[in-house]
Parts: sequence; C-alpha cells; structure tokens
Amino acid sequence: MELKDKIDIISKKADIVNKKLIAYLAVSGGTWLYGINPETIPAVKILSSIVFLISVFGIFGSILKLSDLQKQLQGYING
Repeated sequence: MELKDKIDIISKKADIVNKKLIAYLAVSGGTWLYGINPETIPAVKILSSIVFLISVFGIFGSILKLSDLQKQLQGYING
C-alpha cells in the first residue's frame, strides 16, 4: 500500500472519530444543563448524570484515538 493511501485511510478514520467527538460533546452539554438545574426531578438528575459520565468517557476515548492517529501520521511523515 502506498503512502498516500495510508494517509487517506488515517484521514478518513480521523473524520469518523471527529464526528463522534462532536456528538459526544453535544450530548454532554445538554445533559449537564439538566443536571445543574435546581428544578429538575431527582430521578432525571441521576439519569442525566449517568448519561453525562458516559459521554465524558466517549469524549476521552475519542481524544485518545485522535492522538493515536496523529502519532501514526507523524510516523509516516517523519519516516
């Protein structure tokens, strides 16, 4: 496989991870607002806290994947 093909694959993977990251950020932003609202029912606060934590783990995982893809790309550029 040529270098250009490998870089294109990494680019496509990064696009996919970036779209997932944007979705996780939107979910975490929305659920965070329900969690801090004092008028929210306690059950909804608990549920929104759980969804928020799950989205935070998704954000963290996406950032790690993007970092790994960046390292792969740097390896192809440098070597």
